[in-house]
Amino acid sequence: MPPVSELLLMNFAAHCHQQLKLRYSTIKLYLCGIRHFFLSSAVECPLYTQNSNFARLQLVMNGIKRMDGRPKLARYPVTFPVLHALCTRLRKGVFNIKLDRMMETACVVAFFGFLRCGEFTCMNSFDPTTNLCVSDITRADDHTILSLKTSKTDPFRKGVHIRLFCTSKSVCPKCILDKYISTRYREGATSTDALFVATNGQPLTRNVFIGMLRQVLSLCGFESHLFNGHSFRIGAATSAASKHIEDHLIKTMGRWSSDSYCRYIRTSKEVLHSAQKCLSDL
Repeated sequence: MPPVSELLLMNFAAHCHQQLKLRYSTIKLYLCGIRHFFLSSAVECPLYTQNSNFARLQLVMNGIKRMDGRPKLARYPVTFPVLHALCTRLRKGVFNIKLDRMMETACVVAFFGFLRCGEFTCMNSFDPTTNLCVSDITRADDHTILSLKTSKTDPFRKGVHIRLFCTSKSVCPKCILDKYISTRYREGATSTDALFVATNGQPLTRNVFIGMLRQVLSLCGFESHLFNGHSFRIGAATSAASKHIEDHLIKTMGRWSSDSYCRYIRTSKEVLHSAQKCLSDL
């Protein structure tokens, strides 16, 4: 293994920040990669030794963190009233029948499933082993199961099953998703095809979805540039809190891993059903 000193790592971090213009979080990830590389080779990690914890490197990283004060982009929440307005406008017609139905379904599923944008869209190319496929939808009597093959909180790809229940309201995640998936099958979609498709049957990408979303938001009278793909997850949590849904339920529905006590709480599907019905009240 090559010798790695604290000075070398300090210069590396400074180079990444000053010359490559990388952010603190990215540089920290690179240092973690160096640590992993040494550990996987059964060699003592240069970042953590018994004789030193590389205090100077930590000071350099703290300085980079302070300098890395770029303002975060505003991310307004798509709360249920906003979602309701989106669905109402799409039902009146915005793009065409297929795209309007697809956008309504994607928005509703993203909201009630507390989804991150990357969990229901693809970046550039579609990969059936990681992205949502038609076969990832399973219909039951009172709910429909959305199976995520990968997610941020599932690093080992064990799979996550999200239940979307019938709320008996105008914006019902189960009903809307069931109608959409039935349409996809009638159109000849196979099990490995993308669940959400845009123009010409191309898999829905993140950029295309956000672009279409902002078009509809503008038609609804919202400042569309303040919303992005993560707005549904933020909005679902915000709406749940405003309805006084208990914290552990919000964390369960959103699949957050913070607060270890949540893992000991067993949440029945009846309780989840009731919580989703509560979310759909204006």
